[in-house]
Amino acid sequence: MEVVFNHPLMYVIEYPAQDAVEVLDKRAGRVGVMRGAMAQRFRHDFGIFLSEERNQEQLEEFIATFSAVMDQPVSRH
Repeated sequence: MEVVFNHPLMYVIEYPAQDAVEVLDKRAGRVGVMRGAMAQRFRHDFGIFLSEERNQEQLEEFIATFSAVMDQPVSRH
């Protein structure tokens, strides 16, 4: 497990051994896990996104493009 990105709006965790990425939308309290081709697409798109300076509105728009996979409520253990 590796924390890739920690921001007040979004948290991204990489699970290399499982070829998976977990994305948490902190605003909505929703989380999703992507594997395989979807994880690869997210990594690619997120890498491009991070390569340029972005503002909060652009980050919110980026998160929204993956909202369909963030289908689980965040729970505390």
